[in-house]
Amino acid sequence: MTRTDRDHDGSSPLEAAGVGDLLADRRLLVDSVAPPLLFVGADALAGLQWAAALSLGFAVITLGWRVATGQRTVYAAAGVAGAGISVALAVLSGRAAVYFVPGIVGNAVFGVACVASILVRRPMIAYSSRMIYRWPWAWYLHDRVRPAYSEITWLWAVTYLAKAGLQSWLVERDAAGVLAFVRIATGLPALAVLLVATYAYVNWRLTTLGAPEVAQFRTALADRPA
Repeated sequence: MTRTDRDHDGSSPLEAAGVGDLLADRRLLVDSVAPPLLFVGADALAGLQWAAALSLGFAVITLGWRVATGQRTVYAAAGVAGAGISVALAVLSGRAAVYFVPGIVGNAVFGVACVASILVRRPMIAYSSRMIYRWPWAWYLHDRVRPAYSEITWLWAVTYLAKAGLQSWLVERDAAGVLAFVRIATGLPALAVLLVATYAYVNWRLTTLGAPEVAQFRTALADRPA
């Protein structure tokens, strides 16, 4: 999720933050933009039943295409499951806006998890960074490192809880069309902004904190007597 200047490999900030790969992945664009647009458009033109059928059918076809072409199917399979739950809730309630409830719940859960991770002094974004860079976990827990990751995790928590709050408010007002727009706008574009902000803030904050260099910390860790 982040890369310190101490371990910089010459990549640009956008590349280091992963934004280039994120926006260039057509599969992610299809998975995040097409379903809500198809559902809301079909609902407006032909009604909820057609919208449900089109949304679920699109998810199944997408999964089938990726299986047939040998692409990764994890996200597509999750999309089928998510579409099934969303469609079922919308049809059972008779309200198109309810289609977006599973995504809202996911945002709220992630936001709460971020807050909890800060409170237990194991910030969520530190976990994300370690999964990407494989830096020593002890480095993230250092007194001059952890504050940077705790502070940026607050930004992620507030963002995701705000997304959940805004979209919940729109569900209550049955604003399915506005919900589709908000979901797309707060999806990949918002995530790209968060990644860049995380990269920039953590690098700046680690410098102001006087954080130890990752390479030196790893060496010191290896030299410790068993």
